[in-house]
Amino acid sequence: MVILGFDPGGKSQFGWCVAQGTNGGHLQLRASDIASHADEAVTAALRKAVDFGRVEAAGIDSPLFWVADGDRKADKSIRSAMKRLGAINVGGTVQQVNSLRGACLSQGIMAAHLLRRELPEIRITESHPKALLWLLHVARIKRPVVEIGIGHLVDFIESESPRLSDHERDAALGAVAALAMINKRSGWRDLYREEKNAFTPVSPVEYWMPVEIAT
Repeated sequence: MVILGFDPGGKSQFGWCVAQGTNGGHLQLRASDIASHADEAVTAALRKAVDFGRVEAAGIDSPLFWVADGDRKADKSIRSAMKRLGAINVGGTVQQVNSLRGACLSQGIMAAHLLRRELPEIRITESHPKALLWLLHVARIKRPVVEIGIGHLVDFIESESPRLSDHERDAALGAVAALAMINKRSGWRDLYREEKNAFTPVSPVEYWMPVEIAT
């Protein structure tokens, strides 16, 4: 099983990764790098993925659906959970959709579109890597997100490279979310199903996060 992860950003800040499932239920990071836009990232990831098997899913750090009547319920829930865990700047980490930077919003949607064009059956989940670090109890008050590297994620994904950029790390966390989606991992749920009046430009999509977030 091959799973992709994407962390959209601007020029030379679009992280991508290719990960492979192991018999132990973990992921092994097989390839990762930085691109400058969605087309470059998706093309590079798919080119690497053919060496490892069939691509089953992808996690993208970008809002993949919108609601017509204000803030998304999913985002409110994640912010509440992060606050309970002691996170600061939760509004900056999980922003309202209409306040996000264009690269995260538009490039993420384009990455999803390009993936679906090449692999019509691929399952895609929205991911929130930095929020995920808190909800998985990897980040905490005495270990902020900025100090977390790929080596802190060995319970979820292993890497032969001890040092990766933040963008590659966040792409890898997208792959972790996608694996949880595929496996219906205990303690996680699809927040997309809880939204009303959702507009989904690249349908279908999912939004898997740890279940402990507020309802």
